[in-house]
Amino acid sequence: MSRGLELSKDFYRRCAEPMMEKVLADILDQLAVGLVGEGSECFGFDDEHSQDHDWGPAFCVWVPDDKLDALRGRVEGIFNFLPETFEGVPSRMVPAKRIGRCGLFGIGEFYSRFTRYKRSPQSVEEWFAIPEHFLATCTNGEVFRDDCGEFSAYRQILLDYYPEDVRLKKIAARCGTMAQSGQYNLLRCAKRGDAVASLQALSKFVEATLSLQFLLSKKYMPFYKWSFRACQDLPTAQRVLEKLKSLMDSYNAAGVNDPKVLEANVEAVCVECVAQLRQAGLSSAEGDWLMSHAEFIQGRIGIDSMRNLPVLMG
Repeated sequence: MSRGLELSKDFYRRCAEPMMEKVLADILDQLAVGLVGEGSECFGFDDEHSQDHDWGPAFCVWVPDDKLDALRGRVEGIFNFLPETFEGVPSRMVPAKRIGRCGLFGIGEFYSRFTRYKRSPQSVEEWFAIPEHFLATCTNGEVFRDDCGEFSAYRQILLDYYPEDVRLKKIAARCGTMAQSGQYNLLRCAKRGDAVASLQALSKFVEATLSLQFLLSKKYMPFYKWSFRACQDLPTAQRVLEKLKSLMDSYNAAGVNDPKVLEANVEAVCVECVAQLRQAGLSSAEGDWLMSHAEFIQGRIGIDSMRNLPVLMG
């Protein structure tokens, strides 16, 4: 557990929970408490650099949306009695420091900030439209207690992951992007000596490669700042990450790149990814050209509306 999350859990257990169990005993069955959402501590990635802003002991209280107004005064009353510092660290529970990351929320209100829906996604189209990093954000952290059960029920539906046709569509799109940006455009941009376009192509290739690793592991990829760090925790991604590091080590940001070296390193990444696809039983397309695998995987999608989308859309 990250220091920030552990600190926040201790803060709740020692300072807030005793008061809540005494003063709010009659409404505890309508509450959930934890720390989930934006912030490096919710992903477990906070370090000394994280402590310069929006870091410190804090927690969320979630209640059903239709109870929010009725319970606000009593829950805020608990917040008012919390200490301003805990273990020598300033609390973030004062209104000016919450910035929408802690405090009191309606359950549907909280999830809709990330998914657009106050209830769980109901169709493949709704699932498909939610950005992956938003799903990572609203399912991270920890729920300290949930007497109500409504918050955790929504959370579990999201943690159970995408419907399979949505996952297949996204895998196909990532393979297509890797083919287009890495196996095709990166090499051509390097031959032209176009440093900016080369860097753009490399960035798209790396991002698509990382996203593919999460999709294969049925985990949501966090936003770009934490995607590589989080990918290191995926056991099946290690060989791909080794090849990806070699590619990054060989890339010259000034644009002075040897296309043959870049091609060899890109292909090494792609070969590993193709092996993963075959091992998972997702593709039996021939060769290592990832667009062929993208098209094969897209052809396996059962729902016509999803299968007929452009390969690169996802």
